[in-house]
Amino acid sequence: MLSYTKTPDSNVAEIVVDGKISDEEMNAAINAMKADLDKGERIKLLEDIRSFNGMEPAAFFKDPRFGIAMMKGVSHVALVTDAPWLKMMAETFAFVSPYKIKVFERERLAEARSWLSAAA
Repeated sequence: MLSYTKTPDSNVAEIVVDGKISDEEMNAAINAMKADLDKGERIKLLEDIRSFNGMEPAAFFKDPRFGIAMMKGVSHVALVTDAPWLKMMAETFAFVSPYKIKVFERERLAEARSWLSAAA
């Protein structure tokens, strides 16, 4: 499952991953986020990775292309996960990322939301 939601009248959006990502879910998330990015404001993004069990092949090939395209429109990313390999990837990518990335454990979800809300 993959979902994307954006708080109305805010530049904070959330992506939730829980299980396997379907092509249909990837398309819906990309279209919703692209619509928000097309409005011209920079988004602060919370990525809540509850579990990740892979993705359908068609979704897999869309993910990197969209990720690169959206970089200019995101200012901060709070990654919420307990998966050690995701934490390591995010912390490594933070050194070359055009946006600020901070990793939070699942039990610190509220702190991640607060960090994004306060980020300038």
